[in-house]
Amino acid sequence: MHYAIIPLLMSAILHVLGLSLAGFASESLFLLFPAALYSLLSVGLLRNMAWVAWVTLACMIGGIVGTFIEFAGPLMAPASVLIGIILADSITAGLLIRGLWHSRERREAG
Repeated sequence: MHYAIIPLLMSAILHVLGLSLAGFASESLFLLFPAALYSLLSVGLLRNMAWVAWVTLACMIGGIVGTFIEFAGPLMAPASVLIGIILADSITAGLLIRGLWHSRERREAG
């Protein structure tokens, strides 16, 4: 699950980039919350904490859905940044699913 840390931190960086490109507008300050949360979750993933992987997976799914919903109204960040966030969150979710699946197979086999 260590591989999921890279796209997770890229998503955190994209959140901060989106905030700065939006000129630190008050409606874009929300982007700091996921950036901080994802940074904290990456520490748990680095320590191979399974419950953190599940929480991170739930956050990625919520982040993907929330970012798609963002396209329905006024954007809080440039569209290219939002698309990058969707891609980074999708890659993170895929790597987490793969890691959780393999850890389950190892437990059942051993």
